[in-house]
Amino acid sequence: IFEERAKMAQQVKKVSVIVVNFNGMSHLEVCISSVLNQTYRDFEIIFVDNGSTDGSLDYARRRFPELIVVANRDNLGYAGGINEGLKLASGEYIAAHNTDTEVDEHWLAHMVRFLDENQKAGAVTPKILLYHDRAKINALGLNVHITGVSFVRALNEDSKNYSNGRVRVSGVSGCSYLIRREILERIGGVPDICFMNNDDTVLSWILNLMGYEIYCIPQSVIYHKYQLKMDPEKFFRLDYTRYIMLLSTFNPVTFLICLLALAFTEMLMVGYCLIRGRPYMRAYLKALFSVYQNRDSLKRRRAQLQQLRRVSDIHLLTRLRLNYEWNQLLQILT
Repeated sequence: IFEERAKMAQQVKKVSVIVVNFNGMSHLEVCISSVLNQTYRDFEIIFVDNGSTDGSLDYARRRFPELIVVANRDNLGYAGGINEGLKLASGEYIAAHNTDTEVDEHWLAHMVRFLDENQKAGAVTPKILLYHDRAKINALGLNVHITGVSFVRALNEDSKNYSNGRVRVSGVSGCSYLIRREILERIGGVPDICFMNNDDTVLSWILNLMGYEIYCIPQSVIYHKYQLKMDPEKFFRLDYTRYIMLLSTFNPVTFLICLLALAFTEMLMVGYCLIRGRPYMRAYLKALFSVYQNRDSLKRRRAQLQQLRRVSDIHLLTRLRLNYEWNQLLQILT
């Protein structure tokens, strides 16, 4: 039986689901079992372990022998894990997936059908509900602001208000999304400036720059063990990748056009750090200094993105958002 399962796992599939794990023992049974229980069957699961020490890698191998396993010696982060899984993927579509989730049985079918029918769409993301309060929304994709800050859409709203149709969004949620493999390979995988936390924003920014549309499909449902929280290290990663994203994309005139918005966002960041204390202010300054330290790699990244670019800066701005999600900012602050 095990040999037959192994042969099935090696067959070419339309979708490669890449599950990235780091010490996720408590999540694996629910997560992987629900993915295996899909009505859509033309998929493989690539389980990427980032050097776990809790026994979750051995457990996954024993409990789910149909998995294609990638065992990294070190923690490469979420982005690095996806990219390692991409090397073994056979799918036309790539589904990036968090372990702290449970998916509905039609989760994959709805997203695959949408990409099949909409060639202008580069990626789709499902309706993500809170795992412990399934009537409320965790995210309907992201709202990516023109200054590079991103917010989850419809956080804590009633799920019943979003059940059908499709919603054009400016960003996918990194918790779960489906993207065309050829696009991800053209980009060079999930951008390696993202160890974790902001990979979805940067990837979405690039998809918009390439002219692809991004959608949320509410019929596709997933449940996520989510908490909105911040710490100095996460703040550093978010701010650093935001600066890299802006500097590798915008032309000088665009910075002038967005000057007021950029200045206001910086005021918010500095004010937030002053309220939260010295560790956050150090993280803010570290982000600025890291951009300067990595200025040579920034030039290379800018050259790469200009080659991928298919829309102007002005067109890119129309795909992004002008409003801040004040409720989320206040929730993080408190």
